[in-house]
Amino acid sequence: MGKKSMLITGGNGMLGHEIFARFAGEYEIRVTDLGEFDVTRPRECRRVIGGFGPDVVVHCAGYTAVDRAESEEALAFKLNADGTRNVARECREQGAILVTFGTDYVFDGTSSVPYREEDPPHPLSAYGRSKLAAEEALKAEAPSHLLIRTQWLYGAHGRNFVFAILDRARRGEPLRVVSDQRGTPTSARDLAVATGRLLESGARGTFHFSNEGETTWFDFASFLLANALPGPFSVSPALTGDLAYPAPRPAYSVLSKEKYREFTGHVPRRWEEAVMDFLKTIQERKGAG
Repeated sequence: MGKKSMLITGGNGMLGHEIFARFAGEYEIRVTDLGEFDVTRPRECRRVIGGFGPDVVVHCAGYTAVDRAESEEALAFKLNADGTRNVARECREQGAILVTFGTDYVFDGTSSVPYREEDPPHPLSAYGRSKLAAEEALKAEAPSHLLIRTQWLYGAHGRNFVFAILDRARRGEPLRVVSDQRGTPTSARDLAVATGRLLESGARGTFHFSNEGETTWFDFASFLLANALPGPFSVSPALTGDLAYPAPRPAYSVLSKEKYREFTGHVPRRWEEAVMDFLKTIQERKGAG
């Protein structure tokens, strides 16, 4: 019996790269991205997914510009909700398992304890609403699905908080970073590994995954600067209201990993350990380059 097959949407993105790296040895993989596969077009889904006939589709494509979504809500819904619906329908037709990813932004941040999978969502932003609509489309259209909600994602490919902070610090820019939002930095590589563990365990339905622990964006930035760059840097705490983000954010969005731990028997790494590993990796790449 040959290898199972997997199709990845959004394969050139931060998570798509890590998903490919995690599963390349186990699956025959087709990597797709926007240039060749527009998930908002049902006919494209039939052509690409139906033509390949995968056992598993890992749907990483989507709209991720949180603040811009406030003025582009229709586009965010088109990419996130309609795109997920189209992919889900074709997965159902093909009998494929659909794996996709959700966000802590479906919650309003009023909790004081980590959010569990069954907690009622109440998104504050256009982006959060579009991602909740994607979840609803997934559940309606794809009986065999795995939804993994995550948060504060960073990785080696694409823009993210880690690179933004380090680049601005290298340019000598003073940094003001919010100190009144709590969550957990999450390694895209660790998320890809967790996706593998869940698939191998036969998981279906909704799971939360992030690294362990919790922090604020300000403390995360301070940790990065203390461990990645020499010399003193100007970084100061700010309140969310002072920075006038277009999109409202949940003040507390830590995700409970209890269900993930029980199902897989695996305890995620502390966020500090994962970040140190990531900093070491990008430093080694820079040295090799």
